[in-house]
Amino acid sequence: MSRTQPPTARRPVTPPAKELRHARKPGVVSRDAANVADILLRATAPDRRRAFKHDLSARERPYVMREVERATGSMYGLWHDTPSGFIEDVLGESIWSRQREIVDAVPFHKRIAVPAGFGVGKTWIAGRLVAWAGAVNAPGTMVIVTTATRFRQVRNQLWPHIRKTVARAGLPGFCDTTQWKIPDQWGNDVIVAYGFTAPENDEAAMQGIHGTPKLLIVVDEAGGIARTIGNGTNNLLTGDARMLAIGNPAMDDPRSWFEGLCEEGEDPEEPSTVTIPIATFASPAITGERVPYCNDCPDGVPPHSLAIHLPDQEWVDRTIREYGPDHPYVIAKVHAKFPKGGGGLTIPVTWVESAQNSDDPTGPGWHRLCDLGLDGETATHTVKEGAWVRLGIDVAADGGDEFVISRIVGDAIESRYAASGTINDDQVALAEKVLEEIHQAQRLADVLRSPHAVRVKVDKNGIGHGVTSMLQRWADTGRHRAQIVGVMVSESPAQDDPGAVMRPYRKRDEMWLATRALLQPDPSTGAGRLRLRVDRQTGIQLSTPKLGSNTAGYSIVESKKAMKQRGMKSPDRADAALLTVYEPEPINPPRRRGLLN
Repeated sequence: MSRTQPPTARRPVTPPAKELRHARKPGVVSRDAANVADILLRATAPDRRRAFKHDLSARERPYVMREVERATGSMYGLWHDTPSGFIEDVLGESIWSRQREIVDAVPFHKRIAVPAGFGVGKTWIAGRLVAWAGAVNAPGTMVIVTTATRFRQVRNQLWPHIRKTVARAGLPGFCDTTQWKIPDQWGNDVIVAYGFTAPENDEAAMQGIHGTPKLLIVVDEAGGIARTIGNGTNNLLTGDARMLAIGNPAMDDPRSWFEGLCEEGEDPEEPSTVTIPIATFASPAITGERVPYCNDCPDGVPPHSLAIHLPDQEWVDRTIREYGPDHPYVIAKVHAKFPKGGGGLTIPVTWVESAQNSDDPTGPGWHRLCDLGLDGETATHTVKEGAWVRLGIDVAADGGDEFVISRIVGDAIESRYAASGTINDDQVALAEKVLEEIHQAQRLADVLRSPHAVRVKVDKNGIGHGVTSMLQRWADTGRHRAQIVGVMVSESPAQDDPGAVMRPYRKRDEMWLATRALLQPDPSTGAGRLRLRVDRQTGIQLSTPKLGSNTAGYSIVESKKAMKQRGMKSPDRADAALLTVYEPEPINPPRRRGLLN
């Protein structure tokens, strides 16, 4: 990682402390204030801050700041090369070491890339940097442009920080939703900062932005910026221009623009670019770094350390348990690194492969399916006596895609049937095929002396509703003894845990996350709780959908429509496998007190 010490040649000569004292007379007048301002502006940033805070009285500071404004065009010009000093001295807010390193790199480097973990204050510090740049430069001499992947991110994440900072610190001008205007010396409102987003494939969208002597581009959520837009920033970084790109590393976009920028910042032959990663492990709540009290919370909140607002070890441990140590989410949001190969998958490929290659248990109570003497049972994997037998049925929507039947016996999932074509148009034919598998499953359950009824989960979407109704009717008339459970995957889950790291938004998401949890390897054994004895296509489909989240924080599994748009098949075989283990309803519904059976 490159460090951010400014070149010594750019530092002004430090004046002796007595020079500042000689320049001041009792009751600072305009001429004396001008001398003091000149001395301070020629001092190094640390000495300037120290002298301003300790060698000038509260009565003298306004005079000096007015003279600074005469000389620089801004009364905050003393902090032109020390954003961290502006945040602490002018805004009166607290920052920690990595945040200080980020903002203080901006005056001395063209490009600052910050791959950041979860909850380390990346958008917070980006908002304060915008406040610094807008305040220390004379109106009309700099424009600050903020962007992100989506406009709602610009409007709802970064700009609330900017508006709050400008208003609370009493900085000049006025902020609306995504604009900050400051009056110039003639009283005209000048836009000093604004937020926008560019269409993903519009290469010309980033043109025509410059127009002022100085430019600062702040790219928030940089991990999602398209290559065409990111590459377009290079044409803007001419002259006195700077860019801060900050965000979580992309989990599902190998060789993204942000990843390339971060690699460039780690190259010693590219001194104009610096990369400053902030892993969640660097949080003061984990490292024990001494940080000041928080000054951002409203009045009335008891004094507390800034570290309270940052991720702690418990969050890291829980996240790793939920996702697994090699999951792209952990790599990106805990380690602040870029996942390599297939990032952002709901179920990692390595977990599927581990479940496919797991050894079959042997010993008392374990039997090979092919040794049970049942017609149609040719599989060689073992099952345990007393194991629960369940089926998962994915009915092709509107006759398209595949009609699939999967079965789980104990902990072993196997593929039983898959078909596409005209059979998918006939609900009765589909129901009859499921009935055949129910009878086969019942014979297996009887041989294994399973204490539970065979359970059949059917996706009720589309014509699956009719299949579910027929199967239920046949159960009522005695054609089979299985329990039929219709699953409407578009519905919300029956229960929601607000404290869970991964909260499913719909039953389909819950179904995927439930199987994911069962496939996740145990750290002590390296194995999950399922054995996959499925066909190759099912294994591929299980590791195909991507995992994302919505603005409310719920986990969202990539939709079939989105998968088809990027050239992937509908994961019908995977869905059937997931339905085998998914239990949206209890085995035996609880009895209501006071009612007779």
